[in-house]
Amino acid sequence: MALVKRSSAAAAVTSGPIDDIFAALAQRPDVVSFAVGAPDPALLSTELVSSLSLDAIRKYGSTVLQYGMTQGFAPLLDEARNLLRNRHIRCSLDSMHISTGGSGALHNVCSALLDPHDVVLVETPTYGPAVKEFGSHGATVVGVPSDDFGIVPEALEEALARYDVAFVYVLPTFQNPTGRTMPTERREQIAEIVVRRGTSIVEDDVYSDLRYRGVSPPALCSFAPDNTIYITSLSKTLAPAIRVGITVMPPDLLHSVLALKQGIDMQTSTYCQAIAAEFLGSAAGAAHLAHVIDAYSAKLDTLVDAVERHFPQGFRWLEPEGGMFLWVEGPRGFDADALLGTALREGVAFLPGSVFYADGDADHRNTMRLSFANVPRADIDRGIAVLAALCEDTA
Repeated sequence: MALVKRSSAAAAVTSGPIDDIFAALAQRPDVVSFAVGAPDPALLSTELVSSLSLDAIRKYGSTVLQYGMTQGFAPLLDEARNLLRNRHIRCSLDSMHISTGGSGALHNVCSALLDPHDVVLVETPTYGPAVKEFGSHGATVVGVPSDDFGIVPEALEEALARYDVAFVYVLPTFQNPTGRTMPTERREQIAEIVVRRGTSIVEDDVYSDLRYRGVSPPALCSFAPDNTIYITSLSKTLAPAIRVGITVMPPDLLHSVLALKQGIDMQTSTYCQAIAAEFLGSAAGAAHLAHVIDAYSAKLDTLVDAVERHFPQGFRWLEPEGGMFLWVEGPRGFDADALLGTALREGVAFLPGSVFYADGDADHRNTMRLSFANVPRADIDRGIAVLAALCEDTA
């Protein structure tokens, strides 16, 4: 039989450790999993979505079942502008569009900006699926040294001087995987650098609504609007299956993105956009978000308490003010990658931190990401107790 020819993009993307872990978890529903970075199923309200759907159909009729504008459903674009204003982003309609989730937005942007062998700068560590997306376009991904407050300005300066960069990719608020948040002063520094250097920055901001304590800094986009491509979504607050992302970018780039989107998926579902518009504009949507924040905040408190009581000395963690993740660093001799198989056999799962580094450096094998959003609160302490005991045995 003749082999099917694959494109260079398909050949560049293969399954990795994260895919393997999730495949194993599908066969083990008994495992307490801190690996899955997805919303709590108990907070995906079928009642709310059903009510919003009926409201949308009553308001817009069969329009919600028809093809629509590639840029987006006008009522949702209006509601999205209110959401963006709360993040200090003021934008005109000609710089906005609705994407098929945040991942769809990132794909569209990469299609418009990346050629093979282009360089993309990322934080260390960074969001793994984004690295895979950049690689599918033939880009070279370079990690830039980062600290507890995000990408280090001096290191970014050095990397921009060394490489001809297509764009810089950051998650400044409740970053996946570390949970860290870039403070306002650091955002201003990064914005000044990209403006002065004349480069673009992609701000992935899909977690910022999940704040449990502290004050939200302005979006990085607000400091460099002409150089920033801003991406957010409703996947973490309403439902991932709605697949609605909101993006802001310079109008000349948006023109190219929309032309490409027509050939990718034509438009994001009008029906889903109408539901999203009702969610953003309703008291029911606001009440649901408040409930989600309360539930995740309690889970985070439970997780931090369990880690503080159970984990052995020599382990350090970065406690976030929101989001879905807790980042743990062990002593230099600790190997999270080697521990994973034993942990799964003992009924607990996590993601080794090494999978979030673009360079694949073995020096990062002493880190792990714990995601608390998808774990029943009653299981958190038991799961952490098992994991901590295994860490103590192997550290």
